[in-house]
Amino acid sequence: MLVSDIVRRNARYFGNMDAVVVPAGVTRTWAELDARTDKLANALLSLGLAKGERLAMYAPNCSEYIDFFFACAKSGVIGAALNTRLAPNETSAYLSYVEPTVALVHVDLVEAARTWLAEVPSVKHVIGFGGEHGLDFDLQTLIDSASTTAPVTQLTEDDMYMLGATSGTTGIPKAAILTHGNAIAALQNWAAELALPEAGTALQCIPYFFNPGGPAGLHPVLLKGGRTVVPTAFDPVELPKLVQNYRVTHTIIVPTMVQMVVSQPGVESYDLSSLLGVMSGGSPFPASVLKRAREVMGDIFNPIYGMAESYSCGTILRPQNLFSEGTEQQLRQLGSIGKPETLMDVRVVDAEGNDVPHDGITSGEILLSGPSMSPGYFRMPEETERCRLGKWFRTGDVAVVDAEGFITIVDRLKDMIITGGINVFSIEVERVLEQHPDVAMVAVIGLPHPQWGEAIHAVVVRREGGTVTPPELMDFAAERLASYKKPRSLELVDSLPVSATGKVLKKQLRAQRGIA
Repeated sequence: MLVSDIVRRNARYFGNMDAVVVPAGVTRTWAELDARTDKLANALLSLGLAKGERLAMYAPNCSEYIDFFFACAKSGVIGAALNTRLAPNETSAYLSYVEPTVALVHVDLVEAARTWLAEVPSVKHVIGFGGEHGLDFDLQTLIDSASTTAPVTQLTEDDMYMLGATSGTTGIPKAAILTHGNAIAALQNWAAELALPEAGTALQCIPYFFNPGGPAGLHPVLLKGGRTVVPTAFDPVELPKLVQNYRVTHTIIVPTMVQMVVSQPGVESYDLSSLLGVMSGGSPFPASVLKRAREVMGDIFNPIYGMAESYSCGTILRPQNLFSEGTEQQLRQLGSIGKPETLMDVRVVDAEGNDVPHDGITSGEILLSGPSMSPGYFRMPEETERCRLGKWFRTGDVAVVDAEGFITIVDRLKDMIITGGINVFSIEVERVLEQHPDVAMVAVIGLPHPQWGEAIHAVVVRREGGTVTPPELMDFAAERLASYKKPRSLELVDSLPVSATGKVLKKQLRAQRGIA
């Protein structure tokens, strides 16, 4: 099965049903989407794009992303959705090895695109859409004039479909190769974990360019003729309205987004009973947030752990294992990433490649394997080799496994602080500080120290109305941590640099403090 088979099959069996809906905007049926993406695929090929060449997409969430996904799938052109939050020099650096031949640019981002386009000589054509963009080609005009005949590009499951940009938290993003087979396996994996009705409705909240909203951005409800509702951006006030109005069955939102939604005044007045599954990632649920979210939205949360390289697949903490109240073991589970998903295999290994004991203490690196795993990084053979141990992908995440088999991340290999020759996991210090009622967010990094090598430093955002001081927070941590783990310094800030899925960008945090 290829990604293009999804739209073609749905056009046959669900042709008159909605495929994509933009609130107060366009609505297209599956039959219309199939015909439109045939024409867009032909338009791309007529511009000189060939199978294997790259098409960049630079846009906020919009219906044209769905066109982009299926047109790439039909033409054999490889899609490369661009992170609109990157600085122009970061975008041009990424594209310097992706080398797209054509770029699709939304009208709202034309001026930003001009900056990096000047540094990317591989781009021969720029196609604008969404309004009066002033570019050489217009997307709708190209579609209107293209052939209606289905493209005949020969493709297999092993052919590249998308390039999934890594999160870029440790430098310029790498482009993970994602094949048609990877994409279908990921959809099947999620489908095995979620209750999927026929003709369900997915609400797109994560940016399409990002993982898990991207790099394909196709929710498994589409496998059964479902539709996608595409607002321009996530809005915690609007989300309950959209769920109620469109009878949304599924969405993907991170815990910080969930908290924003369930904190809205009057949120209980909306009918959210249609929700069957909410996937979440990026960080564990705080117990208080999960409890409130279940009261408002139901017992439908599925925290997942994955990455661009795995097509968002990896592990899942299933609803029956989610506890906001309970025994000590049950509460510990909430901080875990659960157990392997249906089609995934997971190991946690020591430096010699041996599986760590399931004692909840001994840490090791998480390895992933499965049919959704990327075969490697585009034009980066050394990086590909560095991240592989045979069939296993090295995630760089450090975890422990308890006696029940629950996997808990304790840090990134690159974020581990070595102070006085002792390894300290920054996440352990962060979780202690997060217990203070005045703390909204916290990130812990190592600062250079002449005696200890590194000293533990905490950067904290207070909750609105919070009054706690740095000395008080340091005392709070010192009472709950071993002496060598407590912060040696602490600062209060208004905000932390975060990615699109709420991950704190520690590389940026260090750079702001003059640390390489």
